[in-house]
Amino acid sequence: MNEYKSTELNELFASMAKAQADIKVACKDSANPFFKSKYANLQSIIEASRPALCKNGLSVLQQIVTDGNGQDYLVTMLCHSSGQWVSSHMKINPAKTDVQSLGSYITYLRRYAYAALIGVYDGDDDDGNQAVESAPHAPRAPLQSSLISEDQLEVIENELRNHHEIKKSLLSMLRISDLKFMERTVFNDMLKKVREIIANKASAKQ
Repeated sequence: MNEYKSTELNELFASMAKAQADIKVACKDSANPFFKSKYANLQSIIEASRPALCKNGLSVLQQIVTDGNGQDYLVTMLCHSSGQWVSSHMKINPAKTDVQSLGSYITYLRRYAYAALIGVYDGDDDDGNQAVESAPHAPRAPLQSSLISEDQLEVIENELRNHHEIKKSLLSMLRISDLKFMERTVFNDMLKKVREIIANKASAKQ
């Protein structure tokens, strides 16, 4: 038995060929305010594919497993009613490990792993910028003297206190893991942008 697939795959492949003929294009219903782009979230991807999969005896399972070295992986399996299956493994290595950040990171992995294994797409994938929001990356290390002051940090943290998605997008755009690593040269522009986005969201709700 191969770690990533069953010995036989003929029935799974036949059913998947039929399912893909019916799988819809996922709706881009989530937005990244800083990159001004839209992308299909996990729910849209599942809704676009599940009816066709179920109709053809296919299902998707996702679980977190730990190897002998303590490394966690997201395992996504495409299963057929015959018992045949294929899988993909994605290493879980978040930059931050608090519950909220970890939850967002795993959702990001689930979305990409599911879409890649099933072949769902959203017309044109412009979510590459969003990838850095949750994907592991080496933190930047600017000179301490170039970073925002404690007062500036307090100001922008207060602005973003109840706007977690906007904060994540800002960190993504600047490729930093924490607001304290923001450079002074961009502070005024970022603060202005944050306030504009928050004001637009408030107006949209009225």
